[in-house]
Amino acid sequence: MIRALIAGELAVDPQQRTSKTGNPYVLARVSVPQGDEGRIFCSVIAFQSDAVARLLQLKAGASVAVAGTLKVSTYQAKDGNTRPSLDMQPDEVASTTPRPRKPKAAQDRGQTGGAGAYDPFADMPGAGDVDWLGA
Repeated sequence: MIRALIAGELAVDPQQRTSKTGNPYVLARVSVPQGDEGRIFCSVIAFQSDAVARLLQLKAGASVAVAGTLKVSTYQAKDGNTRPSLDMQPDEVASTTPRPRKPKAAQDRGQTGGAGAYDPFADMPGAGDVDWLGA
């Protein structure tokens, strides 16, 4: 068994399927850069609920990192060349696509301080739970 971390982009939208026993799983393909040699595709099949849920939140083109069990093999391409094949069963999935920023106009309101000042961290989870300046 090989434990691996692969980072790349989702080539297509992940597809949810259901097994014969009724358990959900997700199929995806990750396009991984291979330096000057182009790209290699890694087939991903996720069974663990956390990995399934995270993959279903993402769309084609999203940057992603997947960690799990990797199977490496080869296949015969249509042109007759032998090419590598990667198949992964991830137990961890992370999006590496940055969150979109707020428009510049919403950020700059001409305020330079005080109680109504712009807070660059206001969109983060848990923001506003504690008033650090007034505590």
